[in-house]
Amino acid sequence: MDSSEFQFQFIHLNSVESTNIYAFELLRQKKIANGTVITANFQNKGKGQMGQLWQSESGKNLQFSVLMSMNIKVENQFHLSQLVAISLKQWLDTLAVEGVQIKWPNDILVKGRKIAGVLIENSIQGQEISHSVIGIGLNVNQEVFGNFARIATSLKIELDCFFDCKTLLKEFLQVFQSNYLLFKSGQINLQQRYLDNLFGFGIPQHYKDVEGDFLGVILGVLPSGKLQINKNGKLKSYDLKELKFLS
Repeated sequence: MDSSEFQFQFIHLNSVESTNIYAFELLRQKKIANGTVITANFQNKGKGQMGQLWQSESGKNLQFSVLMSMNIKVENQFHLSQLVAISLKQWLDTLAVEGVQIKWPNDILVKGRKIAGVLIENSIQGQEISHSVIGIGLNVNQEVFGNFARIATSLKIELDCFFDCKTLLKEFLQVFQSNYLLFKSGQINLQQRYLDNLFGFGIPQHYKDVEGDFLGVILGVLPSGKLQINKNGKLKSYDLKELKFLS
């Protein structure tokens, strides 16, 4: 996808199982164009990381998926995750939301509370990712949340005003498009931008792995997306399912 074909097309649904699932079904039927954005008022089975459900009150939040064909090599797949997370952080900054950080791999926190989640699912051909479906859930006007491992927040809670979700979506996509074009032209350092805004980077925090609780320090992230942590003086690399944040 280059600048000449970077045109978003929109499909809006009142209710759907999951915008990611819907996008992949259209992709399977070859009925979806590159750059299609699928939004929904409500998802019956909205998906989060590691198979968790993304819970959201109908019509109060942003829930959408974007289909992209980027032809990224499999070993560099985390570039897209970084690009999305950086774009979300940058866009929230423009709304004057304070204390925005990226929690590995691509959750967005505000003062340690979760405001957005990202789930990227890929179709792979050979050594390249042929298509990516970027699923994003952003808490906008919801004020009451259930019990989660991490406390949730929303734009309404943080800024004390209601927002039009359609306007927010267009604003975010503009930021994402701009960053995507900078990335393709080599004018953005994704790794540095990501680490500069990474929750816990360079700071001792408590984690849990298969061996138990420990105090570690995030040192970096590999192109594959594995998180690098100094654990008891040794450099350890973790996949998503291998590490739990206790802070």
